[in-house]
Amino acid sequence: MRRNKVFLGLSLAVTLLLSATSCNSQESKVELKTASDTMSWILGENFARGLKESNVELNKAVILKAVEATLDGKPSLVDNITYQEGLDNFALALHMAQQEKAKATFAQQQQQLQQLAVNDPQLKLDERSGIYYKVVKEGKGPKAPEKMRVRFNYEGRLLDGTVFDNSFGTNGIINLPVNLMQGVGYSLTLMNAGSRYIFYIPSHLAFGANGSPQLNIPGDAIVVYEIELYEILKD
Repeated sequence: MRRNKVFLGLSLAVTLLLSATSCNSQESKVELKTASDTMSWILGENFARGLKESNVELNKAVILKAVEATLDGKPSLVDNITYQEGLDNFALALHMAQQEKAKATFAQQQQQLQQLAVNDPQLKLDERSGIYYKVVKEGKGPKAPEKMRVRFNYEGRLLDGTVFDNSFGTNGIINLPVNLMQGVGYSLTLMNAGSRYIFYIPSHLAFGANGSPQLNIPGDAIVVYEIELYEILKD
């Protein structure tokens, strides 16, 4: 199902691009005169971005010719078996490209965090997760095991200090199971109740490759969470 959606998106994108190039030889001549024009451009741009970010090597000229031939009702140049193999090969290539990109991103972020630790000896590495952390205040309570409910507050910010979320001072003490919070949840398990830590969380444990447009967090962003853990709740 996922593979079919990828190719549906690709077909729509190419169709839109084909229509645009047949009517306008230069991008500057494209005019969005109607709501349909605007929607078409947005869809084309969205799908094209996804294809570009796939990092899979493709021949754009061949793709355009295949779309044009299919829309004109011409027969396929490949048989059904080859067609299915092509879909499978693309899905595999896409998966491998995403894995390689994730590995490269993680390595680059670890280098960034290692440099931060050089400049700030208080930063420590949790080797299991790749999260760096600093103890602001060490509490004397118990540690929070996974799946335990906890009460805490937090401030989330980017490496440049931009705050994107904050529950301090809002009477909004969070009360959630630790295992529902990904990188933040794992970070909580490193703390004793009564502690306040600062965590540097790699993107794969935070908002991932897509980031969060709602919070103005770019893709593949290291995020910093300052967390105060008040207590571990009993079921």
